[in-house]
Amino acid sequence: MKRIYTFISILFLGLLFSNCTKTEDLPLLPSDKILEYKVTNLPNDDVIYGAIDNGENTITVYLPYYYGLLVIDPTIQVSSGAKIVEEILPVKTDEKDKTYTVKSATGTARTYKLKIELQSTPSFEAAFASTSSIALTQGPGTAFPAINGTFMHTNSTLVSIVLINQETKQRVQMPTPNSLKVSPLGYQLSYSGTERENRIPSDILAGIYDVEVTNLNHTIKLANPIKITYRQPDVALTLSGLKLAKNTDWTIKAYLSKVILDPTAVIMTLNGKDYPLTIKSHTRSEMQVSLPANLPTGNFENVQIKFQFKDWADIVKTQQNSSTITES
Repeated sequence: MKRIYTFISILFLGLLFSNCTKTEDLPLLPSDKILEYKVTNLPNDDVIYGAIDNGENTITVYLPYYYGLLVIDPTIQVSSGAKIVEEILPVKTDEKDKTYTVKSATGTARTYKLKIELQSTPSFEAAFASTSSIALTQGPGTAFPAINGTFMHTNSTLVSIVLINQETKQRVQMPTPNSLKVSPLGYQLSYSGTERENRIPSDILAGIYDVEVTNLNHTIKLANPIKITYRQPDVALTLSGLKLAKNTDWTIKAYLSKVILDPTAVIMTLNGKDYPLTIKSHTRSEMQVSLPANLPTGNFENVQIKFQFKDWADIVKTQQNSSTITES
């Protein structure tokens, strides 16, 4: 009996020893992973790390509003021997369909979807800096009045302004503001410069417009609308002498803060004689005219150009210096 117990004990120990020393092949760890996603285009050498979920195959980047980023410029670290299939380029912060495919050295692949979460301010309030009738009555091509508000950043490109016609509901997109500064009254948004592209669109129709302002993820309507009225048309024409060629069309631009409305005639007066010019085309910001074949050439003093518009007063520009007209 003792021999049987001894035999069983030896057999048990042998099996136990065998199990302890046996080596099993473990499954290989995935080698098609993104290990690190880092946003580096931040001030003061700051970085933001994306949250990588290898179960859902997603990368989530949380962007605080105060950075005011329009794009992120990432660096990506992947598993040893793996590579990103796509070229790594900057990504717009409103991009919804960006993906990255990681291909391992063994040929396996995994595709990650990028999610960019813009962390906004809790709320947003804004109002015109001046609510006087003069400030809020403007015209095509004029400067847009300044807006004060709780923007909480100074990146004007993150702000959008849309004018909504109260009668027709037509939406008119304003140019992107180019100035957002901290003033004694707080943050102030405005358009600086005299360029027409930084002004109320020249082709806007007259009417009363609600003003919709979008800042980060907040969109509000200002309490006061803005009134758009047409104003006396005018052109920007030098008075220091013209240099024109008869075989070349003459481009005449609208005067600053004015537009060209329904021009009916352009008449040049040389030595007391009128020469009608041909209006070939026009927009609210410029017109193209051609010179008549019978227009004399040479140098002329006190050349006068008269502009006529439908339902508006004539505009007359008289040159103060000598003008030159050539054939070509």
